[in-house]
Amino acid sequence: MNPIAMWNRPRVRALAYQAVLVAALIALIVVTAQTVADNIARLGIKTGFGFLGREAGFAINQSLIPYSHESTYGTAILVAFLNTLLLAAITIVLCTLLGLLLAFARMSSNWLLAKLAQGYVELFRNVPLLLQLFFWYNAALRMLPGKRESISFLDVAYLNIEGLFVPVPVFHEGSGVVGWSLLAALAAATALHVWARRRQDRTGQAFPSLGAGAAVVVLVPLLAAALAGFPIGWDVPHFERFNFAGGAALQPEFVAMLLGLTLYNASFVGEIVRAGIQSVHKGQREAARSIGLRELAIYARIIVPQAQRLIIPPLTNQYLNLTKATALAAAIGYPELLWALGGAIQAQTGQVLELQAITLGTYLAITSVIALLMNWYNRRMRLVEN
Repeated sequence: MNPIAMWNRPRVRALAYQAVLVAALIALIVVTAQTVADNIARLGIKTGFGFLGREAGFAINQSLIPYSHESTYGTAILVAFLNTLLLAAITIVLCTLLGLLLAFARMSSNWLLAKLAQGYVELFRNVPLLLQLFFWYNAALRMLPGKRESISFLDVAYLNIEGLFVPVPVFHEGSGVVGWSLLAALAAATALHVWARRRQDRTGQAFPSLGAGAAVVVLVPLLAAALAGFPIGWDVPHFERFNFAGGAALQPEFVAMLLGLTLYNASFVGEIVRAGIQSVHKGQREAARSIGLRELAIYARIIVPQAQRLIIPPLTNQYLNLTKATALAAAIGYPELLWALGGAIQAQTGQVLELQAITLGTYLAITSVIALLMNWYNRRMRLVEN
């Protein structure tokens, strides 16, 4: 075939342009890799991940697993990774709950409540997040009283300049039975909810699956605990001669990050939820009221399910931004990934490339998992099948 005639075909030209682009990208990667390798050899920089097995030699003030200054760099990275996951997970839950409250407050017919919610949103979303973190850490928390003058919450939790001291559960012999009963109750509540939805779709008859499921989740483990002699107790913090003993201490850095991230992201979540709910045509509400549905049922069964198709995609982006924003914790000394990999470990080992690769890969893995879960939920909640 004539080459000119072939080139005039749009598909052939498109494939040729794509091949040239791929070749250019490969060449750029090869040149970059070769330049990096030459510079490493010229400067005599050591490479490899063997340093992960060496002793770290520094302390971390918050750890979910056993750690000391004699632990390895690999253990230190794992501690920082778990701290990042803990901060992101708790913040996602709290900002979602607070965002829901803000959304409904802004749509409230109560003028004062609606204006207060609007003022909250405008204040927190228009102030830079890093500035808010500095405020909570350097201004608000540093103004708290000392240990002896701690703020008491019903004598079970205490807040002072050194952090928040909270009770922790203590599991005795037989507590495994309670744990298994809780899992069984959750499975039963889920099955009950699925059955109720299918029954309603088939017959039109509603069943209070949420209330019944909540009762099952509460009563079954409580009954199992009573039969086992209540094997789960609480270790409540208490002040001794010089310091608090018992319970768990949430460091000021963690509390500041939790406050800053939650309050900042809740303002965006609230606006996302409000926009999604208001996108549902008012005729849906009017039709639901005309058949006698209560306001709570209207939102739970009609408005929110339709609004989710607009809420979930931007909410996914907000969760991803929140997770990436945990890296700002390094600015106030909270031991998360960037603090450990880009600060403490890099300063001692000088393994810049390896540590940057671990940092990028870890954040990419966390955000990819969040995106996959939210996309799966979005597919489950969509109104029509593709």
